[in-house]
Amino acid sequence: MLSDRAHAERLSREWGVHADDIMLIALNSCGLQADIDVSRLRFRIRLDSRPDEQLYMILSLGRAHSPFELVDHEIRLNGKRIAIIDSAEEDDAVLGYWRKDRRVLTLNSNSRSQCIGCVFCPNTLEDASDPRLTALDDLHSYFSALVENFSLADMTEVERVTVCTGCFKHEHLALQHLQQVREAMTEQNCSGIIHFLSSILTTTQGMDAAADISPFHLTLTAECFTQRGVILKESKANLTPAEMVRVLGDAAERSIMTDFTYIVGLDSPEVALQHLADFVPVTTTFPRFQIYQSHNNLMDLFIADGARDIDFYLYMRREIEDLFGPTGLRPKPWENYRPLWYFTFADEPLRGERI
Repeated sequence: MLSDRAHAERLSREWGVHADDIMLIALNSCGLQADIDVSRLRFRIRLDSRPDEQLYMILSLGRAHSPFELVDHEIRLNGKRIAIIDSAEEDDAVLGYWRKDRRVLTLNSNSRSQCIGCVFCPNTLEDASDPRLTALDDLHSYFSALVENFSLADMTEVERVTVCTGCFKHEHLALQHLQQVREAMTEQNCSGIIHFLSSILTTTQGMDAAADISPFHLTLTAECFTQRGVILKESKANLTPAEMVRVLGDAAERSIMTDFTYIVGLDSPEVALQHLADFVPVTTTFPRFQIYQSHNNLMDLFIADGARDIDFYLYMRREIEDLFGPTGLRPKPWENYRPLWYFTFADEPLRGERI
């Protein structure tokens, strides 16, 4: 996919994309060769070309054919160092973690490992414990512990709590849990956004209930448009692209913030762009376009034709910029750990927090 920095510089001139973005796109797609007995690793990274810029990444390991290798604390591209990492740890299941300088809390509060997941999801690879917060008392205790452990007065400064879990089997159970999250947030003086990543919230009654616990942000987990019955778990696969557009439209009509997740590398560009165009009018924040990360030979089977080539991702990046550029919506670097955009969007620099 990428041979060296000079290759990235040549592609930069050809595509009008900064070489640093190209390096990171390739790294995210290829994963790492690494002599470590874990399937995924999360860490902070600094490119040698930008030693003052720190990012956060989560990568698949054990990728024998990747040109990228992890040696001690260095990432090397075909033997030459391109970056250093620190704070490395296994990407196991955790209850929650901070983003955006402790102003955004991501909450895996409903035992994500119980989800009968999608083929691209790494959760089934994890052996680590997966705690669960099912009752309101659990949430109160967890938020209180966060406040104490991080020496906060309360959660007033928290802008949003993102509930990111895939194990709700029914819409009413998800809404019940989200109401409990709101109550626990309120107890800690937090009036921030509840952000829900899911495909389970689909009915007009459900949207009404979500609007009642506003501010509310729905990220619909669209993921892909082809082979949905094979790639996705049933609750996702049952939604057609047209139904997904309807769901986001219903949410937007109720002043719910809307976007979606989409994995670049599972569909052909022609199919992807045809459907993505329909999502533009019902999307109010920049979607979470994620680079497909394969962890093993089975996951490799679902890579779209051409998606082992860096040009596939640079083409998709350019076309998505054309679709969403006129909306004024832009990616936020801290929101997505495997994006198509790191330092630039088209010709614009991306500023703000990156972890």
